[in-house]
Amino acid sequence: MIQLTFLGTADAFNGAGRANSCYWIQDAHGHYVVDFGPTALLQCRKLGLDPGLLDAVYLTHLHGDHLGGLALLYIDLLFIRRRTRPLLIAGPPGSEARVMALLESAYPSVLAKGAPFELRFWEWPVPGEVVHEKRRIRTVLAKHDTQAVASSLRIEAEGEKVLAFSGDTGWQPELAEIAAGADLLITECSMEHAVFWGHLSLEEIRTHRALLPAGLVLSHLSDESRPVAVAEAEALGLIVADDGLVLTL
Repeated sequence: MIQLTFLGTADAFNGAGRANSCYWIQDAHGHYVVDFGPTALLQCRKLGLDPGLLDAVYLTHLHGDHLGGLALLYIDLLFIRRRTRPLLIAGPPGSEARVMALLESAYPSVLAKGAPFELRFWEWPVPGEVVHEKRRIRTVLAKHDTQAVASSLRIEAEGEKVLAFSGDTGWQPELAEIAAGADLLITECSMEHAVFWGHLSLEEIRTHRALLPAGLVLSHLSDESRPVAVAEAEALGLIVADDGLVLTL
């Protein structure tokens, strides 16, 4: 059984007063999050989730609203949780350098003193496929900022339902391919209309709905896209996520 908690469901600008998109997943093999933006630790507190339980952070890409909370997570694990076991941070090429630069700029003296737990980094190929803790993770290159090495993810945990995450991406056939047969696709919906190539719009989701899984959840919503998506959710056969939503598969 998978329990998926939406720590945040907004775009980089905290659209409609929501937290940055971030997802906490508990499956038979442990706890992990997909992305960890600036508001993620606050949401853990609000929703009663203990960051000390996390085994791994899986990053879709290297933008601030998707990894900016890792510095706060680091000091929480160090001073509040008194963590001693390793934490894995996995993501596209460049993840280790980007995360370490964040930690060094945020808390240089804390980082210099070291910690009783190890930060382990694992950079997976994009596109590619890897296995971690009985989870098969497939990546495709997203249609987004190339310097952020943006990817969409498909996560198949042994004995569990299949999850797919668009990350930040414009429409491309590869998104439908990586989500094919998934039990749930959590996809961004940053705009109402297709006015920018690097993000998805409700207009494009409407056009390509038949190519996407029956289990479709919209997230990474803006001030503009959220109310329109809510109004069309039933007709499109999808869920519009809100902060704190919990789905059990």
